[in-house]
Amino acid sequence: MKCFHKSNIILSGKLKSYITLLLVSFFYSAAPLFSQIKNETGKSNDELSIIKNDKALSYFIEGKTLELKNDYIGAIENFRTALKYDKSPGIYYALSKIYFKLSKFDEALSEINNSLKINPENQNYLEVLADIYIGKKEFPKAISAYEKIILLDSSYTFGLYSLARLYQEMKMPAKAIVIYEKITNKIGYDFDVLNKMYEIYYGYKDLPKSIEVLESILKLDPYNTSIKKLLSSLYLRNNQFDKTKDLYEQILNLNPQDKDVQTELVKIYFKENDSRKAFEKFSKMLGKDSLGFWEKVQIGELYYNMITQDISSAEISKNIFENLNIDYPDHWIPYYYLGALAILDKSGNNYKDYFNSALQKADTSREIFVNIGYSYFLQNDIADALEIIDAGLYKFPEDYRLNYFKGLSLQKVNKESESIKYFEKAVLLNPADLSILSTLALAYDNQGEYSKSADTYEKALSIDPQNPLILNNYAYNLSERGVDLEKALRMSEMSIEKEPQNSSYLDTYGWIFFKMKNYKQAKKYIEKSLEINGNNAVVLEHLGDIYHSMKDASNAKKYWNLSLNINPGNTILKEKIEKLKSI
Repeated sequence: MKCFHKSNIILSGKLKSYITLLLVSFFYSAAPLFSQIKNETGKSNDELSIIKNDKALSYFIEGKTLELKNDYIGAIENFRTALKYDKSPGIYYALSKIYFKLSKFDEALSEINNSLKINPENQNYLEVLADIYIGKKEFPKAISAYEKIILLDSSYTFGLYSLARLYQEMKMPAKAIVIYEKITNKIGYDFDVLNKMYEIYYGYKDLPKSIEVLESILKLDPYNTSIKKLLSSLYLRNNQFDKTKDLYEQILNLNPQDKDVQTELVKIYFKENDSRKAFEKFSKMLGKDSLGFWEKVQIGELYYNMITQDISSAEISKNIFENLNIDYPDHWIPYYYLGALAILDKSGNNYKDYFNSALQKADTSREIFVNIGYSYFLQNDIADALEIIDAGLYKFPEDYRLNYFKGLSLQKVNKESESIKYFEKAVLLNPADLSILSTLALAYDNQGEYSKSADTYEKALSIDPQNPLILNNYAYNLSERGVDLEKALRMSEMSIEKEPQNSSYLDTYGWIFFKMKNYKQAKKYIEKSLEINGNNAVVLEHLGDIYHSMKDASNAKKYWNLSLNINPGNTILKEKIEKLKSI
């Protein structure tokens, strides 16, 4: 053990003061951040100021010297020896900090508690206590320690910041934000503090406060493009369009080629119905002096096609086509899109007025019949759909789309036998269209023309052997008829490999096992299907059928009734339930 021999150390008061001053100066120049901050706040040296015994001080100084040499074991031994002569809280404090450095948090906690028993209101001791609890991840106790520190010194910035961070860590944002606001009021804007405030306000969905904080950050870093973009997005969400435009223009001044910002700026002008300015900006994006009718239509279509991802695109698309309708009143396309947008807006039947106007302007264009006919079909307005499609077929009998839509419309009104000739013609006109082939194969199967159905499926698979929809439908049709079940199983496996979370494909796979009387596997995959979509009447009925075959009448009845609740018109299922009751 390294220590001073007792006969070698006799210090005069002046020399003791000098050595003490030298040691303090040297030690704290290499001290951790929290010690430096505490010294900056004017707090005294708690380790030395109240060591009154000369021997204790000698061992303490030797311990500090060894600590500076990273000889922590030697330092601890000297501190412990010093404690035999003087139970100074500063020595316990020094011991605690060494144990903390060594990540021996329990020992550090024991020593700092000894310091606090003697001097419970010492802020340095309390701060080490907080650091230890943070090291032990006992954040509520660390919070308690910092709260005591702030009660003692409410202006201690580092303590305030540490307390706020701990509140955030413990999901106490309301308390954290109060502290951050206090820090900002005390020291002004600080980048890190403002970032933390933004996280909290944004988490609260408090747009005005989030905006206020970002504006403050921007004052600290006025050329930060990322902050400008983030602030712009919040202005936009808060409908502060002028401020949004101003920031976007600032960004473009710094980076004129920023396509994302150009696009967002164009969207704002369209939202404000300032199409002239919007098209002007768009033409610059494309490197053109101006845009013609078809280019403007393409922009409108672009936003129309984005509606499923961004509902705000509907308003932009509508503004574009309304302005095009004014500028080009004799063209059918703006009328058509305004009708399509009226359908999305669910604004009554005024979409029909737009469609009728479009037809009047372009009764020689096949596209108008295709688009409007299909729009009526999607609205389940089959009478109007058939009227438009028939008018189109009269003028364009060789258009495969019109033939296909005619077949689909006839299916809707239970005229599937009539629909087949239109599907067949559509296939002749466009033999590689898998959607038409799949629909025709299914129609053949429904009409009992199984050979034609199989031939059509085989033709589709010759075009795309891995198509999961074709594989699934073909497999299901075979399983329903109870033929070629091994082939059906292989095709179904392939479809599931492509789309393992498709509930319909899992149902098919399970149903094939059912047909093969492998009820355990059938139940497994039908249940998987219901985990993904539990409200499918067909799949629920299938599970009831499986339980019935497994002689589990109770569960069979349960799932059949669940299916019947969804599809009360299923007469065959009603008969199965009645038959079960009679047993």
